[in-house]
Formats: sequence, C-alpha cells, structure tokens
Amino acid sequence: MTAVRPAPTPTTPPTSARAPRRSRLAPLVSRLVRILNPQGPGSARSAATLLLGTTLSLMAIGLVMVLSASSFALASQGQSPYSTFLRQGLWCALGLIALVVCARTPLHLYRRLSRVALVGSFVLAVLVFTPLGVEVNGNRNWLSLGSMTIQPSEFLKLSLILWGAGMLTDRPNLSREPRHRVIPVLLASLAALGLVLAGRDLGTALILAPVVGALFYFTGARLRSLMLGAGVVFFAVIIAVLSSPNRLKRILVWLDPSGAGAAEGLGYQGTHAVYALAGGGVFGVGLGQSRQKVHWIPEAHNDFIFAVLGEELGLAGAALVLILFATLAVAIVRIARLAGSAYAICVCGSALIWVLGQAVANIAVVTGLVPVVGIPLPFISYGGSSIIALLALVGVLLSCLRTSGTSRAAVGYG
Repeated sequence: MTAVRPAPTPTTPPTSARAPRRSRLAPLVSRLVRILNPQGPGSARSAATLLLGTTLSLMAIGLVMVLSASSFALASQGQSPYSTFLRQGLWCALGLIALVVCARTPLHLYRRLSRVALVGSFVLAVLVFTPLGVEVNGNRNWLSLGSMTIQPSEFLKLSLILWGAGMLTDRPNLSREPRHRVIPVLLASLAALGLVLAGRDLGTALILAPVVGALFYFTGARLRSLMLGAGVVFFAVIIAVLSSPNRLKRILVWLDPSGAGAAEGLGYQGTHAVYALAGGGVFGVGLGQSRQKVHWIPEAHNDFIFAVLGEELGLAGAALVLILFATLAVAIVRIARLAGSAYAICVCGSALIWVLGQAVANIAVVTGLVPVVGIPLPFISYGGSSIIALLALVGVLLSCLRTSGTSRAAVGYG
C-alpha cells in the first residue's frame, strides 16, 4: 500500500523575479514636477491667474495690517487713524496701474528702454546725496519731491534686472567674447551697491547683491565666479559692519539677547517682536488687538509688520503668508518655464530671488534668526516705492508670459 503524498505548497518566486518596488517618493516627485512645469493649452492662463491672485492676496493682507498696525499710534498723536492706510491704498492703486502698463508692454521694448530706465534710476540715486535727499533713521536713501518721498533704490533693482538681463543674454553685436557683456553689468552693479552703501542702507544692499548674483547665475556663470563674488560681498558687509558702531552693537545684541540692557537698547524692537509672535498663539489675539504695537514696536507698520500679523492672526495667519509667498515662487517658476527665452528666464529668476529673498530676510529678522536690518516685507509692509516697484515687476513677469512664445488668447490679454 503506497502512501499518498501531500500536494506541494506553492512557493514564492525568488526575490530576483519580483517586480521592482516603486519608490514612495516617486508620486511626490512627479506631482511636484507637474506643479512647477504644467502642460496643456490652459497652462499660461493658469500661471497668470496664480501670479495675480497671490499678489493681490498679499497686497490685501498688507493693507489690512497697515491699518491695524498704524491706527492706534496715529490716534494717540491726534491724527486721523486712517491716514497711513489711505496713503498705502493710493500707492497700491498707482502700483496696479504700473502693473497693467508693464504687462501690456511687449518684452522687446524692455530691452530697448532698459538703458534709459537704468540711467534715470542712477540719477535719482545720486540725487539722494543732494539737498533733495532725506535721512530716515540714520539711512540717507530717500528723495523728497515736493510732498512726496521716494526710495530710488527700489527702482534701481528693477531697472538693473531689465538692463542686466538684456546685456547678458542678447548682445551679439558688441563682441563674441563674454567679457564685453559681463564687465558692463558688473561695473553697473558695483556702482549701484556703492550708492546704496554710501547711503548707509545695508538692508537694501543685502537684497541687491543676491539679485545681481542671480543675473549671472541664470545666464550660465561658473560657480567658482559666483563664489568669488559672494566672498567679495561678504567682505564688504564685514567692513560696513565694523565701520559703524551702531551696526556692530546690533550684532552684539543679537549674539547676546539676554545681556544687560539689550531689551532696552538696540535690541528693543527685535525683543518685543518676538514677544508679539509668542503672544499670538495659534489663532492670534484678534485683528486690531495687538498689545505690542502700542508703543512697543516703533516700526510696527513697516519692517516689523509681520510681528503684528503674528500676534493678531497667530500661527495660522503667519502660515498663510508663508504659503502665499511659496505659491508666488511657484507661479514665477511656471512663467519662466512657459516663457522659454533666455531673457525671460533671467528676468524671472532675478525676480524670484528679489521677492522671495526679501521675504525670507524680513521674516528672519522679525523672528530673531538674523540681526536687525531695515528690510520691508514685500507687498505687506508700508512703503510707496516698494509696492509700486514690486507691482511693476509683476507686470513685467506677465509680459514675459504674454510675449515669449505664448499667444494673447492663451494668457487672457487682448
């Protein structure tokens, strides 16, 4: 009698025969690529809508926060609590006009007119050192024109981007050798930085330097050359700090915020900005209910407006602003990819460094991550020159999308 053998159990295939496992990061990477590099007929309109929607949202938040941050101080001085808000609203209206005009200007005209704009910006920057110049908080970077004051360095950034991008990407008639394109841009950039530093405006210089670096980076400069330029700028910043007792004391206070008298001296504003953020909690104390803005933060509606926003709207409001800036960066990257031309890519890349770098620098100052320097928060801080220059920059970005390989119908103009 033969024994019945049991049926063989199925065996798993060897590991080498299994289908390769898909990385868990693959879906996230592909989704990120689709976000930054959209395809399809509606991609141009989507990029323009995203840029405009984010810009207008940040500007609206800025108007609300300027009113909240400035109204109490004005009322306590016997002035109208709406005066600063109304002036900022006027600047925003003028900036929106500049946005529309710049968006409808063909991209090739910027190359032709950029030299005139750059010369005009340099003339205004030089006039700061004449009797027309105005000194504010130790910085001589304002120009008084009747009842209006402007900050020429804001327009110098924009004109330098438009002119420098054209010089570095479209100057075949001068020479085939790159030095005939690089040297003029380098000299103009050094002159612009020199004028800004001569006015003791270190904050603007710290934003202008990366913008210049972006011009060279997006036109194919070598990493070694960029690192050398960064080293020169760092050395210049060290000299600027050591040559100013006020700046040096700010560095020392930042390094030792618990030192005797730090919270009452140069660290006064930064310390109370941190108090404001800490007091806001998750959802804030309520719009208009900030305590630190009441004579504790002198520049509540300007450089330190993010502290008031964090106190009144809490972590949720601060996170919303960060998300909006991240969305703005995504919109600019989309426009650069859709525009395609070297000039448009250079302009978009420099604009990205300007806006995002300035936002990161301002928030880092308010949160105490870096020493206090005068850097406003883009689209939100009070300032006519800043908002007009930034909205004009948004118009230039829309022009890049409209005229560089993209039909008017696709973007939604005309």
